[in-house]
Order: sequence, then structure tokens, then C-alpha cells
Amino acid sequence: MSEEQAKPVALVTGGSQGIGRAVAEMLASRGYALAIVALDSPHLAETAKALQERTEALALPADLSNTAAAPGLIAATAERFGRIDALVNCAGATRRGTINDLSDDDWRHGFAVKFFGTVAVTRAAWPHLAKAKGAVITIAGALAHSPSESSMIGGAICSALLNFNKALAETGRRDGVRVNAINPGWIDTGRLDSMLDQRAGKAGHDDRARAAAEMIDELKILRFGQPGDVANLIAFLLSDAGSFIHGAALDIDGGMTKGL
Repeated sequence: MSEEQAKPVALVTGGSQGIGRAVAEMLASRGYALAIVALDSPHLAETAKALQERTEALALPADLSNTAAAPGLIAATAERFGRIDALVNCAGATRRGTINDLSDDDWRHGFAVKFFGTVAVTRAAWPHLAKAKGAVITIAGALAHSPSESSMIGGAICSALLNFNKALAETGRRDGVRVNAINPGWIDTGRLDSMLDQRAGKAGHDDRARAAAEMIDELKILRFGQPGDVANLIAFLLSDAGSFIHGAALDIDGGMTKGL
């Protein structure tokens, strides 16, 4: 067995930016070989190049709203590395808006990428995960428990993903695949920056830090999270130290979720 084949292998969807990139970088530091899936863009190429300085990494451009792409992504990963030990589903930013802001196409696209894309990739990867006695982790979101009229699509999809996660855990128990979900709250990414800029503009100033402080106070959270916070939790779940955690949906939201 080659050194490359001896490494554990993780496939990360949405792996070119934000949480997905942080996860890929964290797993690279833990000795994983990586396959990262994202829309074809300079971000994907740049992230893959950076990862290749640390580990074996494969860039797989794909639009996960086309679920027919999933088997090919898994086949390419298995052909390149010979195994798949972990799947981390991070893909799927959804459009924000209220019921009157969102079209049928907005809803269809959101579910196509974040829900049906996750299901398709997980299904295609499952035989490899079962063979490796591996793990699948799905990024859902705190909106599953804390609905917001301005994030209707995201909240609905996150709730659906948690149901999928819990049901899949029973299959995982039989097949030897650990299955968990993570519910991030507000994470400091480019998307949050844009929202803070809009918030500051509506308030009549251009102070992003002030807008952030106001939002943190309104949400009653410790702070905004960093992509690395989520990546650390995922690394723990994939480690031996997290081997008894199964079928869980773990909140990492700085106290945003107020329910029990």
C-alpha cells in the first residue's frame, strides 16, 4: 500500500471557501488526503493548490444542484485515493428573504443544492464509507431550531437535514458508519460581512464593527463564530475521541439556540 493510500481520505463538499475550506485545512493538518467539491471557480483552484502544499488533494468542480453528478464525484475520489473514510457535507448557501421575497426557483435551488445534493453525495459515498467503517458529518444550521422570517429557505432545509441525519444514523449503526450533524450559528465569513455592511447602511453609518456588536447583543450570543471553530468540532467528531457520538445534532452557535 502506498503512503497516499495509507492516509485516511475525506471528501468535503463546499470545500473551496468558508467553513468547507476551514474543514479541509484542518483535516489536512490531521493527516487526511482531501477531495474538495465546489463550483468551478478560482476559489476552488486556489484552495486545492494551498492544500497540495500540505497533503494529497483533489479538486472536483461540480454543481451539486445536479444530483446526477454525485456518483462521478465519488468514483473520481475512490479512483484517485482508493478509499473514502469521511464525508463532510458543507455545500449549500441559500438565499435569504421573507415569503414575499423568495420565488419558487429560489426554493427549488436551495433544496436542490443543500438538501438533495447532500442526499445524493451521501448515498453515492455510502458503500465506501461502510467499507472503511467511516463517518459522515452534515452541516445543517442553528436555523433548524431558531426559525427566522428572513431565512425561510435555510431554516426549512436545515430542519429537513436534521431529520435525514437522525434517520440515516440507524442505517449507519447497522453498516458501521458514524453519522452526525452540526448546527452552526452566525459564522464570520464573507456572507456575514456583506450582511453587516447592509445593516450598517440601513442604520445610517458605515461602521461594520459597530453593526457586529449590535447584532451580537441582539442575538444574545458570545460572539460570531469562526470557520475554524466548526472545523475543530468536525475534527473531534472524526477522531477516536468522538467515536461514541452518533446520531447527534450538535449546536455550535455561541448560545443562539435558546430551547432545551
